[in-house]
Amino acid sequence: MSTKDRVDVVTIVTYIVAVYVATIAIQIYQPYTGGYFNLGEAVIYIAAILHGPIVAAVAGGIGASLADLSTGYGIFAPATAVIKFIEGYLAGWLIWRFRDKARNIKAIVGALIGVLYTFLLILFAIYYWSGPTYIGPSQILSLTITSAYLDIPVYVWIIIVLVIGALLSYVLVKKLVTAWEPLALILAGLEMVIGYFLYEYFVSNPLTGRQPIAALAEIPVNIGQAVIGASIAVPLATWLVRAGYGGRKSD
Repeated sequence: MSTKDRVDVVTIVTYIVAVYVATIAIQIYQPYTGGYFNLGEAVIYIAAILHGPIVAAVAGGIGASLADLSTGYGIFAPATAVIKFIEGYLAGWLIWRFRDKARNIKAIVGALIGVLYTFLLILFAIYYWSGPTYIGPSQILSLTITSAYLDIPVYVWIIIVLVIGALLSYVLVKKLVTAWEPLALILAGLEMVIGYFLYEYFVSNPLTGRQPIAALAEIPVNIGQAVIGASIAVPLATWLVRAGYGGRKSD
């Protein structure tokens, strides 16, 4: 095994663990489908930006499905393995395929994307995140856990969102990354949204006695998951690149 192969294996394993940890660290239960909101997308997207499609695909598929299996959401594990694998590969492929062509996008486009992200985040903060909620897994490896119960006012979420949106806009305007990258991540995120809707509609909801049409309720949650994941991944990946970590060249 060459040095490059060893590095690639270590990188993939590292991101599998990181996806797993990010996915179980914050789990907000969605009663209509039995699924949950999580931050795993952020790590998948970081892997896609820094290391390309293979690392992001393998880390996403394995790390996220292991999280489902170990925290009481096993019914989603088969779908998660496929959906997150495709999502990670698509994100990495889109970014690396079109990165050079996207470098001439003007800063104003980046600013507009940042404003749009901020607007979407505010909508999700008002309608889906504020108020009382349980955060964290209810079980890990069959061990029952008392999840944290938080009641976060909407104005706190809005402040958090404005900070995230301002940071993202700054990064895009300064062209520390191309404006294409967040767009590529959202396109990959749409695959995740559609994939889970189809699985919940045709498989998991019927198996658990829920109405198939209830799968519609999780569409905005999963869109928010993709948007937040991209909002975290883009600035953090940029910081990692400036710190000398991660690749920036095409295959």
